[in-house]
Amino acid sequence: MTLACTLLPRPFRPRIWGTLLTALASLLPASAQFDSSTGGNNQSVPSFRPLPIFFPPNPPPLGRLVTKLSIPTNAPGQRNAPPELATHLYEPFYAPLSTHLWERKISDRLRRRLDLYRTERAALLTELRATIERSRGDEPAARRVAVTTLASQQAVRLGEQETAAEQLRADLATGEYDWSALRDWRIGGRNTRGDSPVELASVLRAYAYYQAGLAPAQRRLLREISIELVSGAEDATTAAQQQQFLFFSPELARVKLPDHIPAEVAGKVATFETKKSALKKELFDAVVAQDGATFAFTRTGALKTLAEKQAAGFTALEQVADEIRDGLVIVPDLAPPAPRSPLPPQLTQRVVAALEGRAALVRESRARIDTILARVPDGYPVTFSYTLDNEGIKVRPIVRRGRSSSGSASPTDALTNTVVADLKLVGDDHKVRSDEISRDVESLREDIGRHLGGNAKPLAIDEVIDGVVRYHVAAENEDAYRDYRAAMLEPGLSAPQRRLLFAAALERLELPLPRGELQPTRRPAGW
Repeated sequence: MTLACTLLPRPFRPRIWGTLLTALASLLPASAQFDSSTGGNNQSVPSFRPLPIFFPPNPPPLGRLVTKLSIPTNAPGQRNAPPELATHLYEPFYAPLSTHLWERKISDRLRRRLDLYRTERAALLTELRATIERSRGDEPAARRVAVTTLASQQAVRLGEQETAAEQLRADLATGEYDWSALRDWRIGGRNTRGDSPVELASVLRAYAYYQAGLAPAQRRLLREISIELVSGAEDATTAAQQQQFLFFSPELARVKLPDHIPAEVAGKVATFETKKSALKKELFDAVVAQDGATFAFTRTGALKTLAEKQAAGFTALEQVADEIRDGLVIVPDLAPPAPRSPLPPQLTQRVVAALEGRAALVRESRARIDTILARVPDGYPVTFSYTLDNEGIKVRPIVRRGRSSSGSASPTDALTNTVVADLKLVGDDHKVRSDEISRDVESLREDIGRHLGGNAKPLAIDEVIDGVVRYHVAAENEDAYRDYRAAMLEPGLSAPQRRLLFAAALERLELPLPRGELQPTRRPAGW
């Protein structure tokens, strides 16, 4: 495969070669596929460049505040995620699709499939939300009849949707777009230095999106295991603090149950956790054992066999989850109180406007900076590092490694000077407008102090402003967490309906999309 890729550089390889090489690679030993026959780190990596892959953000636990007022962190040259991915946060094809979007290699046929998928998903979601909303004031028994009736009516279409999603994943996660296409290392027994939790988590997460033979429920479970590995701790106390949320159903949804729940429900929760842990351990052990398999098809076959074996276990797990939901109906703590602001409406609106104005200014200034830097041609030997804050912008031209300042361009040539000057104009404007916002904030703080009694200390004013922020964020999150809560706790919904609602909740939260990661190649000698 390395030889073929060397002879056929990326820009000139016909699509059919990729298909033939993928078929050939599946018959070769894993070590031959990744040019690591000795298992060491001194092997050469295939000559074509690693591609970026974007993974979705981890879903927050139920009720955790997710603010849209935060200052954006994306910056030029940092592999920002394609915005379209925000509509596919819970889909099994998120990561494979991301690279195709980044490379702008979406065929008309694939675009039609994606559009059709989104349209049908939106129709199903509209029906589901409408039924839940219409029955909101009904007695529990009548409400359950309404949602179970709809579940029966939607079953076939939801099944077709999930099949279509898996097929999209399989079609996108192939050949050079595979996360492991350039990986020259494996986890498990053949590794002489051991596997770090981060490495284990990254492999399990990648399997969730790229490995053939797995069932959809296993893919979601692998993401849960990956999150648990990364959030683990060295001592029991810290681990308990980090793992206080229960991974419930649908997979990846988390909830912190009240301290006092009926004993019968607590027993079922313990049963649920035990059954889920057993599935996780079996799946984890299989991936670790199979990652270094000699032949790719043996790995796929072994995981497919495990998927068939675990199918009954996933069904039983969902039955226990339904029993827990029935028991939690009477627990009032799961329904949070409506958010309230500590300030009257006019002052509340002014606080929110100031925060939104600050975030909007940063977004606008960074967009202007992006436009200026886009004028710099590809391959230009100078890059531009900058920091942007309330005092303006600081710019530093940097000659690329391997280039001399006496070359064709330097930090003192005409284009560099023009770019720096234009960036400083943006910074000057940013400072002026930031100063205006700061003056408005100081005036606002004085008005809040008078509202609190005239002698309010700065700390008291800060606490009130924090309370307004929490109120505003909770109000922003309200619709999303209504879907989230229904997905986890509404009795009578089918498992596919729960996943549909959960996906919609994640989209409504407008979670920041993580930046891209390059396909792995060599592994460092140590952790």
